[in-house]
Amino acid sequence: MTSLETDVQKSSGGGSMAWRAPGNSALLIASFGMGQGSIFLAQTWLVGRGELELLARFGTCFSFAILALMLVDCGSVTSVARRVAFANRQGDTAEIRRCFWSASIVRLCPAIAVASVAAAYALWTQDSFSSAYAIAAMPALGFWAFNASGILDGLKLSGLSGLTGMATYLCSAAMLLPASGLSANQAGLALGAVLSVGCGLTVVMQLLALRHFGHAPGKISVTRECCKGLAREGALVLLALLPGQLSFRFQIVVCSLFLGQGTTAIFLYGRQVAAAGSQLLEFIRRAHFPLLVQRLATSATPVSTAFRTQGLATWLSALAAIGFLATGFLIFERAEGAAAAVAGVVCLFAFGVLTGALSATLSQAAQALGRYRAVALSANGGMLVCFAATAILGGWLGLAGLAVAEVISHAVVALCLWHLLFRGRHGLPPTRGAV
Repeated sequence: MTSLETDVQKSSGGGSMAWRAPGNSALLIASFGMGQGSIFLAQTWLVGRGELELLARFGTCFSFAILALMLVDCGSVTSVARRVAFANRQGDTAEIRRCFWSASIVRLCPAIAVASVAAAYALWTQDSFSSAYAIAAMPALGFWAFNASGILDGLKLSGLSGLTGMATYLCSAAMLLPASGLSANQAGLALGAVLSVGCGLTVVMQLLALRHFGHAPGKISVTRECCKGLAREGALVLLALLPGQLSFRFQIVVCSLFLGQGTTAIFLYGRQVAAAGSQLLEFIRRAHFPLLVQRLATSATPVSTAFRTQGLATWLSALAAIGFLATGFLIFERAEGAAAAVAGVVCLFAFGVLTGALSATLSQAAQALGRYRAVALSANGGMLVCFAATAILGGWLGLAGLAVAEVISHAVVALCLWHLLFRGRHGLPPTRGAV
């Protein structure tokens, strides 16, 4: 074993060179602030100039592009990270490399499928911006099939995963400003192209990071069993992740249909603020995931263990909800125009930061135990309820109805998980391969 590999082994076991979870959390938060924060600043500039149409178009396309990349990833940030955490604990470097290539092969299938759908949409739609964006963003799908985010997370290097991921957002933010002076077709091509460039840069930097830490994806035999296992686990993780993402996109569609482009732009912009709080909490949970896997492997009380391990995220979710509500209310009372409207959106979705965090902790506990199917069933149940509530309450209460629908979906997910896994007992016997 090389010295670099030894260093990484120490980092997993808590040696003097360890990458601690708080350090990874700090790097993920800093990366988020610089990456997605740059998108937010660019959109703030558009709001200030009154270019709400470009904001709505870009925000919608970028949102669906991120969803497409999530489909291509096929849940590997969780499923691969879990396998690599076990392999790294046992010093099995061959298994880590096998996970990378197996996951890449699996991810090529959804990449081709999503690219086909994007191409069909580009030919069908009458929106020149969306059509151009879809065409120019398609190379990003191929690049993302070879990302190493799950490997880095499993090696307790999730902070590096966050740093490398900034490229996707920084490139889009840098192009958003000059795009305001272009035609719809040119702006779509430019913004879609920089998304592809950003994804390519991210993957290259991740592979360089793996090489630096002694886990360069060299030649390794890939087994059909490993690919099938990762595909099965990843699909179940994806089924758990997609409902929340699809619910948000459905809200965008409902908002556009019932409330118009201007309100949709305000919704997308204000919703980002509340979503930023949820994303920061997710980074903290993500950084602690390898530790949670190890603790739950020997715990008879998974719920209490999960909330103890993710205690920082839980307390911060409560503080974030209170902070968003108070700040949003103050701005809403004192500001006018678009600023007041955005503050109102932040207030409406503040409570969802807390309910979403509590639901996510239960989901992560189940995933750490390998109970992907239960998480998928619960998340999809929440999605169906959210769809119905959004359609009914959105047309009736407007943006307030969308916020209520989100909280209801979080409650449904938590209740379903409790019923399927934790009701009437302290815990479940941990099983490494359970789905």
